[in-house]
Amino acid sequence: MSSLTQLSINTYNHLIIFFCIFTLGGISGMFSEKVGIVNIGINGMMIVGAASYLVFTDSLSKITGETAFSGWWQIPATLFASLCAAAFALLHGFATIKLKSDHTISGFALNLLAFGIAIILLDFFGNGNRKPTMGVRELHYAVEVGAQAVDVISWKLVVTIAIIVISAFALYKTKWGLRFRAIGENPQAADVAGINVNKYKWEGIILSGAIAGIAGAVFAQWTPGSFNGEVRGFGYLALAIMIMGQWNIFIITSISFVFSFLYALSSSSGVFIDPLKPYSPLLEMTPYVLSLVVIMVTSKRSHAPAASGISYDKSTR
Repeated sequence: MSSLTQLSINTYNHLIIFFCIFTLGGISGMFSEKVGIVNIGINGMMIVGAASYLVFTDSLSKITGETAFSGWWQIPATLFASLCAAAFALLHGFATIKLKSDHTISGFALNLLAFGIAIILLDFFGNGNRKPTMGVRELHYAVEVGAQAVDVISWKLVVTIAIIVISAFALYKTKWGLRFRAIGENPQAADVAGINVNKYKWEGIILSGAIAGIAGAVFAQWTPGSFNGEVRGFGYLALAIMIMGQWNIFIITSISFVFSFLYALSSSSGVFIDPLKPYSPLLEMTPYVLSLVVIMVTSKRSHAPAASGISYDKSTR
């Protein structure tokens, strides 16, 4: 197989993985900010999702005594990771909704706490070397091209597309979505109209954590052996994608695809093209540098929810 063919297959497979992670991360942050809560803690929620996923697979191995499992086990493992991340996100809700603390500080605190929780879980479930047993195979349909497998359809892609479609319909075509978006723009007016503002804020936080947990599960399934309590900062990149996507699901999805392609190409080319191997770290910086430039250029035309980052106080109408 030629290097060009290997590069193409590897880039395609990585494109799907990065697309799922970035899109889910971006939509996760959007749900939180649509109700006025800035979520810097996406990265931490993804970490908790990834760690929970590996805890599930390691526990499954210890309970059954087996080391290899059908890909169908990805479904309950992903649900478990999603639930754990949603529960972790409640801490952000408690800090920002109940205590009315600064959203950015709370988000950074969550990121630090998530890393600590992940390290503790890796110690307990890491088999003495912080390497949880992960014998759950990828749930996908793939075709063999030479010595490499090419994903045609997979669990992670199905879940990502389903979340995109359901989220877009719920936000833009339902009464719930109209109220949900109104709270991020003017919670006082929504309250006067009889909408329970805090109820929707809690829903936004829970949805944000649940979706970020799925992104973390995708990461854990992809690189179980190298998980060390971090997700390579993908949560921060997802946050940047959300900002560039102007808090719109369709734009977020489009930008995620572009960034996923750039990231997949930069990661793959440094492996399969010999002259580029010494510059692989520089190539992997490309998406981050590009995101910084785009945010700087578009910052003046930002369409962030008007009440984003402002703690809501029912007594001050």
